[in-house]
Amino acid sequence: MVNRLEIHSIWSGLVQAWRVIWQDAADPQRWAAFAPHCDRLMVLARQQGLTRIEGELLPLLQLLQGLTNPDEEDKAIVDRLLPGVFAAVREVCSESYEQEARGTSMPVLVMLVRQASAWQELIQQMEQYGYTLKVFANYRLGMQAAITARAIAVVVELGTEEDASVMMLIDELNRYGPKWFALAREANFALRLEAVRHASQGFFLTPLSAPTLADAVDPLTFKIKEEPYRVLILDDSPTVLASIRKALNQFPTIHTQTLRQPEQVLDVMGEFSPDVLLLDFHMNGCNGLEVAKIIRQNKNFESVPIVYLTAETSEYVQLEAMRHGGDDFLTKPISQAQLVNTVISKAERYRGLRKLMVEDSLTGLYNHVKTKTLLQQAILMAERQQSTVSYAMLDIDHFKKVNDTYGHAVGDKVIRALARFLKQHVRRADVVGRYGGEEFVVVFFDSTPEASFEKLDEMREAFAAVQHTYDGGSFAVTFSAGIANFPDLATMGELVVAADEALYAAKRAGRNRVMKPGE
Repeated sequence: MVNRLEIHSIWSGLVQAWRVIWQDAADPQRWAAFAPHCDRLMVLARQQGLTRIEGELLPLLQLLQGLTNPDEEDKAIVDRLLPGVFAAVREVCSESYEQEARGTSMPVLVMLVRQASAWQELIQQMEQYGYTLKVFANYRLGMQAAITARAIAVVVELGTEEDASVMMLIDELNRYGPKWFALAREANFALRLEAVRHASQGFFLTPLSAPTLADAVDPLTFKIKEEPYRVLILDDSPTVLASIRKALNQFPTIHTQTLRQPEQVLDVMGEFSPDVLLLDFHMNGCNGLEVAKIIRQNKNFESVPIVYLTAETSEYVQLEAMRHGGDDFLTKPISQAQLVNTVISKAERYRGLRKLMVEDSLTGLYNHVKTKTLLQQAILMAERQQSTVSYAMLDIDHFKKVNDTYGHAVGDKVIRALARFLKQHVRRADVVGRYGGEEFVVVFFDSTPEASFEKLDEMREAFAAVQHTYDGGSFAVTFSAGIANFPDLATMGELVVAADEALYAAKRAGRNRVMKPGE
């Protein structure tokens, strides 16, 4: 089976090493640091029979083997070869992911503990969180099982002092297996320090609850695949456009589009949705400052970072441009390293701000405003495709009693647990949002009313079995839900009202149930 994570890791190291060569393509030491990444990728490709990656890498390795006095021409050749390697890496990893998704059920976690029988309840609880937990008292056997099953993570129980045999096992795990977390009945600084020195991802104290474990391993299991940063380049010089595009396009995390006509900028930005705009300051018929003012007058683009490309050195002009909507200046001729660093830093910040605007701070789900926008988009798409949309509203039963009995901090944990549960149990195409308080919404796209109802009812039953911990023990909660469907109801407003009325009907009928409009 193709090891996607190892391939991605090697490719990322290769790209980072290539960035360094930009700063000085004539430095043999920089090329010497780059070559081993290519060698490791070739070894892995041959071991796993990845013939396309092997074929794309071969001319690159041949070039590196014969390299004696590297220069800009050699760098240009590698620039042309790397996109083919990346395309092969992306294709292989995508195919591997699809095959794995079809062939696996729940991700596996492994625990290495002193007494396996004490963890039966946690095994059952982790099933409700979507994980298969395997517990071993024999540490060597458990480690081998973790590697064979390609476990997401391993939890290793430590003693109160360092155990040399356990640490040797962990070192072996770090070389060949998954990430690991430390577990102890009590912890002093020395033990925590030893765990960190052996690359632990976290430190748990017993008793270990299912929500705590799930929160820790979820980021390893459900890695979000970020879309490439979208960079729009507006410059009336075809030579500048070509050089900037060439510099950026060798990075798989950046996607570019070029434009020479300023009058088309709003239309192109609307279609392309750039994360960064690189804007020439001096163009025929207008200047970048004027274009920036036009862009900033459009609310859809008022926060998109604008980076000027200019030979202008006047401090007054630069300050004036920044005052009218600019975010940074890149002075021509532009250093490639500076170009890439500026683009990535601005794009990351922009996406981070957008994320804060659309996400609920407690749960990380879409907030109420964003959820309504996505619901409207789903309805419009369903109209075009003659498909269906189901809209469900959920409410945690007796949530005030939870806060009054266990405290608001525990209540927040319950809200986060339901948010995570819902997100894990729906499809990637579906939408989960927090409506407010203890209310949530789920949008099922292209799912029949019957299938959506059954799925929601299955989730209700499964969540009722989840235990939520507090200092004195644990408890369970339930939720009620109402669900309505498009095109049975023709507008978003009708859909929301109908689901809301069905939810309150479920509450009146005794809670812990899913109901449809009119029931």
